[in-house]
Amino acid sequence: MTDRPNPTAPEDEAVDGPLTLRVGVLVLWIQAALVALLAVVELVQLIRNGTDQFEWAAWIIAGPLVAAVALFFAGRLLINRRLAGRGLAVTIQLCAVPVAFFMITGDNDAWVRVVGALIALSVVAAVALVVAPASRRALVA
Repeated sequence: MTDRPNPTAPEDEAVDGPLTLRVGVLVLWIQAALVALLAVVELVQLIRNGTDQFEWAAWIIAGPLVAAVALFFAGRLLINRRLAGRGLAVTIQLCAVPVAFFMITGDNDAWVRVVGALIALSVVAAVALVVAPASRRALVA
């Protein structure tokens, strides 16, 4: 794999990459920011309410933080046109599918269902953009 741009691509696409890849990375980074925000909110709630089980609290915070870092790292790999970024991004998105499914189909409030639907839409958008033919050509070339 080389880092050379595609010589048959338009000039702006050769430098920045195709639009599908750039928007896909933007979706990944928005997801990373929101998951990191979720971890911070959980941490604040745990500190405010006070917990006596610090081991469980650490796992509750560590999961979203690891996911946020992985989403950001996948975006960086894709920006640098590394094929491994696509696999990492799709894998993380597949991990979000059960979360969205149970948020939508569970016995929850309406706002939880709406958030679950937004998560599901962002998962579909991220995967579709990252595996789009233009993105694939940019990563393989």
